[in-house]
Order: sequence, then C-alpha cells, then structure tokens
Amino acid sequence: MPDPDEVAPRRSLPAWTTTPVPLGAALLAVVASAVGGTVVGTNLPWGDVPLTVERGTALLQEPSNGLTSFEGDDGTVIGLDADALLWSAESEHGEGRPPCLREGREVAVELGYRWVGLPDGGSSLTPVWVGC
Repeated sequence: MPDPDEVAPRRSLPAWTTTPVPLGAALLAVVASAVGGTVVGTNLPWGDVPLTVERGTALLQEPSNGLTSFEGDDGTVIGLDADALLWSAESEHGEGRPPCLREGREVAVELGYRWVGLPDGGSSLTPVWVGC
C-alpha cells in the first residue's frame, strides 16, 4: 500500500497549455469572429427575402391600438397592427401608422408581407409594409 505521506511527483503540462498567445493573434481572432458573424448575420434568410406585395383595401378599425383589416383584390383577408408597419406614401416614407389610414374609411393600398417559418413546422403571415 502506498505511503499517504509520500508526495506524488508532478507531471509537466503539455507545451500548448503553457504557451502564451501573442496579443496580435488574439486581436486577429476577435476581429475575424466579428467579421464572420457580420457576414453570416447579413446573409440569413430573414434579411434579404423579397416581400409578397398584394393590392387591396385597408380599413383602420380601432385607432387606439392600430387594429386594421386588409382585404386583397384576390379575397385574402388579413388583420394587422398599422402602428407596427413601415410605409411609403408618394415621396414620403416612415414607420408606424401610415398617414393614409383613417378610421372607418377604406383606402386602396398595397400590402407587403412574408410568411415566417415557425419552430413547430407551421408558418405565420407577417405584414411588414404598406404603400398608400
């Protein structure tokens, strides 16, 4: 049986664990990671997928919360939050409720939307843009 008072000899660590990393190499790794993340992030499908644009009429139902209904020329009916859209009207562009929407009045518009895939395999229609 080994003697409990005896100290085991120390083993030396492999060279790769004790070699300091030069500061330049560490900075290069950080910059390369940032550039790589930017390239991957800007090329993900969400960022550069074209919208489906449909013509129809929009009706602001409830001004207090932006509830708006859209009926496409093909009969598609979509409920949306007009306060959460990008919009363009003639030479103006903005974010939030489009200026052409008035309570109780149907307005001819174009609606830009896209289908977003969900983790459970389904999909959801997401309105993004209104053109007045």
